[in-house]
Amino acid sequence: MKYIDILERQLGRKATKAEIEAFTVMWSEHCGYSHTKGYIRQLPRVGFGGNAGIVSLDDYHFIAFKVESHNHPSAIEPFNGAATGVGGIIRDILAMGARPTAILDSLHMDKITEGIIDGISDYGNSIGVPTVGGELRISDYYKYNPLVNVMAVGVGRNEHLIPSTAQKPGQVIVIFGGATGRDGIHGASFASEDLTGEKATKLSIQVGDPFAEKMLIEAFLEMVEEGLVEGAQDLGAGGVLSATSELVAKANLGAIVHLDRMPLREPDMNPVEILISESQERMAVVTSAEKENRVIEIARRHLLFADIVVEVTETGRYVAKYNDETVIDVPAKLLEESPEERTYGYRPVEMPKFNWIKFKNVDAHEVFERYDYMVGTDTVVRPGYGPAVMRVKSSGGYSLVIHSRADLGLQEPYWAAYITLLECVRKTLSVGARPLAVTDGINYADPDVQPEGLAAQMKGLKDACEFANVPVASGNASLYNTYKGNGIPPTLVIGMIGKLENLNVPRPRKSAIYAIGFKDFKLEREKLLWNEIERIAKAGYFVVSMHDFSTMSTLKQELQKTGLDMKVKSPKCEPVHQLIMVFGDVDTKLPKELIGYCN
Repeated sequence: MKYIDILERQLGRKATKAEIEAFTVMWSEHCGYSHTKGYIRQLPRVGFGGNAGIVSLDDYHFIAFKVESHNHPSAIEPFNGAATGVGGIIRDILAMGARPTAILDSLHMDKITEGIIDGISDYGNSIGVPTVGGELRISDYYKYNPLVNVMAVGVGRNEHLIPSTAQKPGQVIVIFGGATGRDGIHGASFASEDLTGEKATKLSIQVGDPFAEKMLIEAFLEMVEEGLVEGAQDLGAGGVLSATSELVAKANLGAIVHLDRMPLREPDMNPVEILISESQERMAVVTSAEKENRVIEIARRHLLFADIVVEVTETGRYVAKYNDETVIDVPAKLLEESPEERTYGYRPVEMPKFNWIKFKNVDAHEVFERYDYMVGTDTVVRPGYGPAVMRVKSSGGYSLVIHSRADLGLQEPYWAAYITLLECVRKTLSVGARPLAVTDGINYADPDVQPEGLAAQMKGLKDACEFANVPVASGNASLYNTYKGNGIPPTLVIGMIGKLENLNVPRPRKSAIYAIGFKDFKLEREKLLWNEIERIAKAGYFVVSMHDFSTMSTLKQELQKTGLDMKVKSPKCEPVHQLIMVFGDVDTKLPKELIGYCN
């Protein structure tokens, strides 16, 4: 165990074998964020720090959203790795009291990996949540370490917003969902090491059941409607241990955990295996004693297992038992207080002259046409045109985009992060939306070998958010994306939510096509460009904001499906530029060049 000396110093004694197993999970990079939490504290933030980020949509609704990675599992077992990545992030949204309404994915691979695409489509399609957008980046830089980042979004009523904590002694925690098996044991610690590490086996990969997930979604939302849920956590990385210790530690409370009450798929599992298993489709619900039977009744009516597994106490201690024998007895807060690694200061330098590093030009229809992007009937703009736009019945709508610039990250991580955020703002404005907040997916190689690059990336995100006045609502960190010591480029994935007052989203039409803006980049011009994008979109013109205009295969194919034929001469520009493409002859004070036609 990496931090064994610190653990035993905190305990004041030698740690037991069971404690070492537990803290190996809870103090792993995946659960504990040792290398990144110092940087995360410096970000401009919004929301109240639960399972997912929260922003207000209107007087009656909130949006819950978050991006999560399943990089290591997808490298070892592409189908289940990607599928359970979808399932896990869906439950994070659900735990806030929101119905999941949309999925986006950011995929970086050396080729289109069938197992990954099939895993995402099989799970998302089966649970009835549309996959409405994403990005596909094909490059040899991801040959051994594919990146599978999935963003999920949900909408809930304000009165249904659920905290991610217990509140008082005497409450109980009901765990319900699928049965517990050995799949995913030490998945969190596996995701915190090089892909050639000792835990890199299929035994560390979770196995998903999307039909159980669909039942879990409906059961949980029924519990929320009836006012039975007083707190909730998804059972993801770290399983029972992580979910239940988080629920009590945040409130300075304790817990008695009865592991013998957990339903098992494999009857010979030992207590520690039950405690840290990462079997999927399970949730922990905090409720009061007078409500517990109704919670269990609803779960079982949806063909799910359920039992009262935890009693919330005032002791501050986390006590896990099996048939009245104590497995571990430690301070609950200690499980949540992983050691914090040093943060590095970074002083930004002038933006360098970037070189073009091209990703393969692929038509993303090969991927997203396997996804059901219309289920739920709230998808306003289908994939292929840019940002997704979703309807909220009886309200307006919201936009979604997920974006990265690993080509820049390879050259200068600070400006790569900064430009990624700015380009997300442009994309959001292009559909007539106002940016609300972002979720960040920090994908990095080895922070012990190259700590400065991580510092630069996080500083770039912070400075860009402050420049744009767009806060961070949630996020995820995936470090040690290495194979035999060789790592990925710094790849910051940003998901942005925007608000639309109405759904009169500009659509492409037969017209001349113009490039408007500047072929290079100067920061002092950026807000001028934003104002122009906002004005042009509100005037009803279709705006395309992209970083590489030579890769328009997906847009061209999408236009052809609607009977339009786009013929353009791609504008020549720098890898970082301030150009947009506009369908129609619009008046503008910015430089303007006719580049083609849409017939």
